[in-house]
Parts: sequence; C-alpha cells; structure tokens
Amino acid sequence: MRAVLILTFLLAAPVLAQPAAEPPRGQVVDKIACAGVPGETYALYLPAGYTPERAWPVLFILDPRSRGALAAERFRPGAERFGYVLASSNSSLSDGPSEPNVKSMRAMWADTHARFKIDDRRIYAAGFSGTVRSNVLLARAVPGTFAGIVGAGAGWPFDQAPRKEDGFVFYGTVGDKDFNYYEMMDLEPKLTAAGVTHRLEIFDGIHQWPPAEIATRALAWMDLQAMKAGTIPKDAARIEAAWSETTGRARGYETAGDRFQAWRTWSGAAADFAGLRDTAEAQKRTAELAADPALQREVKERAERLNHDKELLAQAPGILGAAVNPSGEPRTVAQVVALLKIHELRRKAESAPTADERLSAQRILNTLGVQTGYYLPQMFGERKQYDREVFILSVATEIDPKSPAVFYNRAAAYAKKGDRKRALADLRQAAGNGWKDRAAIDKDADFDGLRQDPEFKQLVQSLEAGGTPQQGRKIP
Repeated sequence: MRAVLILTFLLAAPVLAQPAAEPPRGQVVDKIACAGVPGETYALYLPAGYTPERAWPVLFILDPRSRGALAAERFRPGAERFGYVLASSNSSLSDGPSEPNVKSMRAMWADTHARFKIDDRRIYAAGFSGTVRSNVLLARAVPGTFAGIVGAGAGWPFDQAPRKEDGFVFYGTVGDKDFNYYEMMDLEPKLTAAGVTHRLEIFDGIHQWPPAEIATRALAWMDLQAMKAGTIPKDAARIEAAWSETTGRARGYETAGDRFQAWRTWSGAAADFAGLRDTAEAQKRTAELAADPALQREVKERAERLNHDKELLAQAPGILGAAVNPSGEPRTVAQVVALLKIHELRRKAESAPTADERLSAQRILNTLGVQTGYYLPQMFGERKQYDREVFILSVATEIDPKSPAVFYNRAAAYAKKGDRKRALADLRQAAGNGWKDRAAIDKDADFDGLRQDPEFKQLVQSLEAGGTPQQGRKIP
C-alpha cells in the first residue's frame, strides 16, 4: 500500500467519540489503547496544566524498538515545561518495512485528535535511527503534516536528499560515538544547501535517544521556530530565557577550551534568534572564533579525520564480503580482524593522545560492531547460513570482547548449528559480561534444542528472572 494513500486516509480519519475519562496529567501513562485499532497502543504524557479549553501542540514519537514509555520519558521534562502532549508508539520499528510505523502514526493521530484538543498547526514528530527516515517519508507523503521533526541518530532516507519543499524544520541529535555520526555530519551541509532550517546537537554518547536536557532543548527550539513563523505569538520572556541558556552554554564551552562546540553554539544562536532579538553578540563571537587559527586548524583536522574514517569504513564491506564468500579465498577470523585493523583501533580508542583521535577510533569500532554484531548476523541467520553467522559474530567478539549481547548472539547461532559445547560456553561468557535477561532466553526459539540439557537449565536458572532486558539482539 502506498504511503501517500495511507497518510491521506490518516488525515481524513473519522473523529472518534471522546472517551469519558481522561488519562492522568503530569505523568507518563505506559499504555493507551487506540480506539478502533486492536493492538495499537501508545505511551501518553499530558502536561499537568492540560485543559481542553485550548489547543495544544503534540509530539508523535516513533521508537525503533516499540519502547513508547522510554522514549516519552526523554521528552517529558520539555513537554511539561513548554506544554506539549506526547504520544509515543508501542509498536513502531526500525530496520524493516514502513507499514508498522505508518499504522502506528495513523492510529495515534486519530486517537489523540479524538481525545484531546490538538493544535494542527503545531504537530511534530520525533524518531530515532530508522524511524527518523519513516517520519521524513510520512512528512513528504502529505506535505504540511509536521511542522518539525526531531531526528536522533539518523536523517533522510538513504536514497533521498533534503529539499526546501519538505516544508518542516529539523532538529538533529547525534552522540559523538554514534556509528551514524558520519551520516549526520554529512547531512548538515546538505540541509544548509537545501535551505532547510535546522540545528544539529552533538552530545557525549552512542547510538541513542538524546539525553532529556537535549530533548528539552529540541522542543524549545521548535517553539522559537513557531514564533518566527507566526504560528504562536512572540514571547519576549521566553525568548530571553532561551537566549540566556544558549549563550550560557556557548560561554561554558569557551571556558572549557572546547572551541569547536563554542563556535557551533554561537553560530546556532545567531541563526536561531535572528528576527526574535538582537544577535550582535552571537555574530561577533562566531566571527572571532572562525578567525582563530587554532579553531581553523581543528576544523581542518576534524574534516581530514572524518574523511580518513570514511575511507577506512568503505573498505570494510569488501573485506567482510570476501571473508564469507564460499568461492573466494578462505580467510580466518584473525585475518579479517587484522585487515580491519581492529586491535589497532582498540588501542587508539583507549590511549590515543587526543580526545578526538580516541573518539574517531571508537566510532569506527562501533560502526564495524553494529555490522558484524547485528545486521550481517541477522541476514545470515534469516538465510539459515549459520556458519557465516558464527564467523561474523566471531569478528564482533574481537571488536568488543566485553559485550554481553555479541556472545549471546553467537551462542544462539551455535545452538542453531547444533554445537552444544560452544553455545553453552558463549552463554556463560555472555552472563559473565553482564547478560541478565533470562526472559530473552526463555522465549528465544534458537535455544529450543537445549531446553532439556541439564547444564543449560542450570545456567538459565542462575540468571535473574526479572533481569534488565538487553539491547543488541532482535528476538523474532
């Protein structure tokens, strides 16, 4: 079904009768059932001051692993502070067809419009990883649907580029150790060239939703853009408060000696507050920092390092592809690890002389890690090519020997092969590395062949029955 038809139907969905009882305010409600759509639920946050006497902006959130409440919690402080309704899907997904996300958005849209007073001029979407791309596709299918998109760790669909006609503003976030860092750095100049109003925040982290502080900042930024567009009245007090926070961060970066982030923050302030207040201070500091030879050298070195990283990563698919090609020259795990420079990268990540060099090495490792520890094993597992799945996961164990998920995944691959000894050894290693999710093993069909094994039973029983769910393995 074509997305445009689905979204057109979404926008034309009949208004349902308002339920008799409204959910509580000021807290995230984990599960609200969408009327008329069996199985579709979302986590909801209503600001403490919510009243149906006026229309409220809404942020629709698509988490890549259906964790509605977790994603809503990131935006909750900002939603309370700035008065946003949050609706966060419990069935959205990444790395697959877009239909589940279209269905989720349609259901949340209809249900929230039936229950609450929504300002249709101020409808926003937030996504993380692949669900960012879903939101962009949805916005393009029906122009004007979203006033803005918050994109965590990803941007536009791979085969599409930003364009002015997209008609929404974009607030991107990315961790400095995120394997999608390179994508987001490449996206920024494309947004500028296309004339798309945007901001990109870099934070200390991996591939993840941004911290609540930055999620709050994203909603504040959306409100500034709404004031510029005339969607909401200009609020001098709020503008000054946001200006003070932004310039305070810029000065803090300068005090800490982080010229790069200071320059980005001052530059952002000059653009974000233009037309809302005087920005001479931000323009002056931006120009002064840009003229600083030390910053110029740093910007050049960063660009060179990014290019070097991307060149190295561009070689990885060929190396990994050759290693699992049955018609090619056989390669051992050790040979592949050497060709990918894994041990050298690990040394740099731990002890390179500068923070940027350490971050660079860790990003490369994280990028290689997600390919060898998740995407490629998933593909080989679906094809029942278990020898290749084990081989690629063995490379992943060299990239991150402390990862519980990688050893869990390889244990499952060994179990599918019927290799009891190695499966149990890897499960013990996963537990030793911190794996505590007994529920995952209990429902994982890959281990069905070991259910009656006494050693397997003993190992599973040693895990916490209510252990924290682990990330990194996709259970069918």
